[in-house]
Amino acid sequence: MATLTAGSTTIPVGGSVILSCSVEPSAGWKYRWFRRTSVTSFVEFNTNNEENREITVTQGGIYKCDGKRGNPSFYSHSSHENIIEIMFSNKVFVTRQPNWPQMFSGESITLTCEVQGGGTTEWTCEWRRSGSIIHKTDSKDWTFIVSESSSGNYMCQCRSRDDWYSSTQRSETIRLSVSRDKPGAKLTAGSSTIPVGGSVTLSCSVEPSAGWKYKWFRRTSDSSFVEFSRNNEENREITVTQGGIYKCDGKRGNPSFYSHSSLENIIEIMFSNKVL
Repeated sequence: MATLTAGSTTIPVGGSVILSCSVEPSAGWKYRWFRRTSVTSFVEFNTNNEENREITVTQGGIYKCDGKRGNPSFYSHSSHENIIEIMFSNKVFVTRQPNWPQMFSGESITLTCEVQGGGTTEWTCEWRRSGSIIHKTDSKDWTFIVSESSSGNYMCQCRSRDDWYSSTQRSETIRLSVSRDKPGAKLTAGSSTIPVGGSVTLSCSVEPSAGWKYKWFRRTSDSSFVEFSRNNEENREITVTQGGIYKCDGKRGNPSFYSHSSLENIIEIMFSNKVL
């Protein structure tokens, strides 16, 4: 049986790798070389070295060899297959949108495998979480809904669609932290009473605070909650002049993800009339 050995299993762009083939006992053998890709069958190729014991290759692919000697030719068993990859020197890194330090189960995120200087190359990218391949996509972007099990360290690596054995290096990892528990909004009031003609400032917050916008609701003792809007897009603070029962919640992302509503807060108007 032939034995194939490689000086390296990766070829830097513009570089080469030396492959060696041997059959024991070694006397009299010449060698044949074969290469295939992920979409082709094995094809024999020739080199200038008549014995062909060592060859220099510059293409990625799957290689094997066998030995022949005598007349008529006697052939050994083929070697085991050996995968040689071209490793692009482009730097690869992962970006995320949204880039919030803490996410919650049910939110959507897009991870992008950025290949610097990748030009117009069409890529197929694979994603690893904590070392294991978990997803492959025919683009650099991967959008998914996170769950608690999505927490972990992510890295990516892309391959040229025209040559599956040409790949980028792996990116450095980024950390994704996902909580199972939905956060709750907190409503605070500058005062629980409004003097006639006056106002009170209400504040809403969700922790951790990144990315939230807020919705406000009011009801009276004989009505249901009704949402009302303010001109401030973020709506974190509002000024109210009406008494009633108020609550708020937070939303962020696209599609929108909502926090739990705050506890209700009663605001009363305090008339200035003297009571006897």
